[in-house]
Amino acid sequence: MNFDFTEQQQQIAQQATSLAQSLDLNDIARRDLAGEFSKPLFRQLITQGVGNWLMPKNLGGDDLNASELCAGIESLAEHCEDTGLIFALSAHLCACIHPIRAFANEQQQLHWLTKLQQEAWLGAHAITEKGAGSDIYAMSTSATKEQTKFVVNGHKHYITNAPFCDFMVVHLRTANKGNYFDFSTFIMQSSELGIRVSQTPHSKSGLRTTAMGDIHFEQCELPEEALIGRLGAGAPIFQISMEWERVCLFALYLGQMKRQLHKTAAFIQSRSQFGESLSEFQAVQHQLSDMYLNYESARLLLYKAAWSLDKGDMSGVSSALAKIAVSHAAISNAQMAVQLHGAQGVLSGDIERMLRDAMPSAIFSGTSNVLKNNLSTSILKRFQANWL
Repeated sequence: MNFDFTEQQQQIAQQATSLAQSLDLNDIARRDLAGEFSKPLFRQLITQGVGNWLMPKNLGGDDLNASELCAGIESLAEHCEDTGLIFALSAHLCACIHPIRAFANEQQQLHWLTKLQQEAWLGAHAITEKGAGSDIYAMSTSATKEQTKFVVNGHKHYITNAPFCDFMVVHLRTANKGNYFDFSTFIMQSSELGIRVSQTPHSKSGLRTTAMGDIHFEQCELPEEALIGRLGAGAPIFQISMEWERVCLFALYLGQMKRQLHKTAAFIQSRSQFGESLSEFQAVQHQLSDMYLNYESARLLLYKAAWSLDKGDMSGVSSALAKIAVSHAAISNAQMAVQLHGAQGVLSGDIERMLRDAMPSAIFSGTSNVLKNNLSTSILKRFQANWL
């Protein structure tokens, strides 16, 4: 068993490091307080190489697998203090670009992926509604077939990137039979008639430099070509999108934790109390050890989940384990980092911002409690089948 990065992973990680270090983040404190997403920085990342990561090889792209994408996102987040920017980028890649790559037909890929890369368009993945969060089968926003078009009506809420998106991948109800095939997936420009996107982002405690907003559809007419995959195939498309999001997007928290560890280790060695370095106190040593243990344990589970995705495992078990472990580690480590930094830990800056940015990780892409319910069901089935 080899835990080293492959040559491709190393190249992607090095590319991501260089890209992250080239970003001008001098205004991150101001943008965080203002809740301001930087579309210019997003475009810079896309145009300087990240836009190629999930592009198919026949369109000149890198066609990265999950393990390779994790390496890139982890390195971006390690060297970029704007976690909200990396979150917005990762959501764009995992929940918008990957579904097009995986499920769109050849003509759709050529049309959309070429445009998205050349013009550095930002995507939003719209599924959540006020009454349909974890319970996606309660979704009511619908697309009704009328001759050669679909008419969309309804509302999507709490959508990442919505206020500044150029296009969106949307999951809509297309039937009412009460089964798995009631939903379909569509792609559209945000400027389509009948679409109204909230221009003022929601004010959030964490990930403030990621814009979140609402999308309203009123008699929005879409051509048949807007349908990704077959009619009624929305549920599996959504499921696979979430698998990639729960694994690859969460690599950004590995990068954040690594950056956090470096800063915390440097601080406790430079700070003295009672005539000794903080690093000499056993309680401090134990906390630093716990932080490193959390990081390494979460990282092992996440890269195992990425390896499972690349093998075609869509059971949801590995991704759920990884997502729960990474979110728990990110929150726990951020709390310890704040404590170890003392007063400096609660002053505005990267340390306290990492705590705020970590808190939503247990909620989005499936709450930890819901994922534990799903895990329990899978575990019991595996015991019954003597599979564990």
